[in-house]
Amino acid sequence: MKLFVKSLGFATLLMVMLCACDYETEAYKKLRLQKDSIQALQQSQLGEMEEYLDLIQDVDSAFDEIRLSQNILTFASYDSENPSDNMRQKVVDNMSMINDLLAENQMKIAELEEKLQNSDLKSTKLQRMVNKLTADLKKKTAEITELREELVSKNYQIDSLTVVYRMSQEREAQLVAKTNQQDSIVSSQDAQLHRAYFFMGNRRALRDNGINVKDRESGYRTELFTPVDIRAFDRLEIGSKSAKILTKHPETSYELVENTDRTKVLVIKNPTDFWSVSRYLIIQTR
Repeated sequence: MKLFVKSLGFATLLMVMLCACDYETEAYKKLRLQKDSIQALQQSQLGEMEEYLDLIQDVDSAFDEIRLSQNILTFASYDSENPSDNMRQKVVDNMSMINDLLAENQMKIAELEEKLQNSDLKSTKLQRMVNKLTADLKKKTAEITELREELVSKNYQIDSLTVVYRMSQEREAQLVAKTNQQDSIVSSQDAQLHRAYFFMGNRRALRDNGINVKDRESGYRTELFTPVDIRAFDRLEIGSKSAKILTKHPETSYELVENTDRTKVLVIKNPTDFWSVSRYLIIQTR
C-alpha cells in the first residue's frame, strides 16, 4: 500500500512537472515571437536607414563633381574676353554637366523628404542632414547662376543652359505629373465610391443575359449594366408602360410615376436610402 501511495505521488509530481514544462514552453514561444518581431522591426529600420544614407551619399558625390566643374568655370571666367573654341566647348560641357547634376540632386533630395514624411522612422539627425542638403543645393544653384552670368559677359555662348530655369521647369513638370496622378487616383476612388449599376429589359432579356435576382450569390456581370453616379442619378425614363423593380430598395426612397403617354419614370427621392441595400438596380419591362 505504501508503495502504491509513493508511486501515485511520483506520478502526480511527474504530471505537474510536465505541465510546468508545457507552460514554460508556451511562455518561451511567446518570448521568442516577441524577440523575432523586434528583430524584424530593427532589421526593417536598418534597411530603411541604409537606403537614406545611400541617397545622401549620392547627393554628396554629385556636389563633389559640381565643385570640380565649378573650378573649371571659375578659371574660365578669369580668362580673356575672347576665349578659344576649345575653352568655349569646355565651359559649355561643364555647365551642362553641372546643370544635370543640380537637377538630379534636387530630385533625390525631394525623394528623401518624401520618404521621411511617410516613414515611421523618426530621426532628428537625419532630418537635419536633409535640411542641410536642401540649403547646400540652394546655395550652389545661386553660385552657378552668378557664375553663368559672368561667363556670358565674357562672350561664352551658354544662353541655352540657364540652370535655374531648366531646374524649375523640370521640377514643375514632375510636380504637375505627380499631382495629376494623385488627382486621378482620388477621382477614380471617388467615382468608384459613388458608382451604381442598372439594367432594364423584359423577361426574355433578363433570361438571355443570365440575370436572376433570386440567385444573387452568383453575382451579376457588371459589363451588362449601365454605370451611374448615385449623386447625380435621381430620375430614369423607363420608356415602357409596364415596369417592375426586381431588386430590393426601401419603398419610401423612390416612386414610379407616369408621363403623359403613361410610360413609367423612376424617381429616386432619397439616393442614400435607395442604394443602401444594393448598388444594382434591375427593372423588368413588358
